[in-house]
Amino acid sequence: MDATATSLAASAGAIITDEHGHVLMVNPLHTAYWNLPGGHMEGGEDPSAACAREIRTELGLDVTMGDLLVVAWVDSGGRMPRVYYVFDGGEVDAAQRRAICSGEDGPVRYRFTPPDLIDGSLIPAFAIPMWEAALTARKEERLVCLEVEM
Repeated sequence: MDATATSLAASAGAIITDEHGHVLMVNPLHTAYWNLPGGHMEGGEDPSAACAREIRTELGLDVTMGDLLVVAWVDSGGRMPRVYYVFDGGEVDAAQRRAICSGEDGPVRYRFTPPDLIDGSLIPAFAIPMWEAALTARKEERLVCLEVEM
């Protein structure tokens, strides 16, 4: 068997909730959809560190990453494949919510949304299985591995 190099992109995000179980969603002003807080991993960076760094620069929020909930391989149909890591980012209290601000990356909108209202009108359709898996994995305290096609 010949070994060949595969290039792929990697991102890490976190499920962070408030005391009502509503999920923190972000919408950088350059995208049409909402997403989990987090972002792209840089070379040599581990997924949990990348996630914490991205949340800090995006929202000014310091979060300790908990369990890895989801690993998803996304086949983007010809473009570079991507792997997503989703962590349990815990629950933020009222003081932490008030401290959320636009971080170093510039303006970003954020909201806390009840999980049952997160659908294809808010997030890209290919991301729905990842969100559902992450919420289920958090509740059931287990890791979910997915393969998603765009």
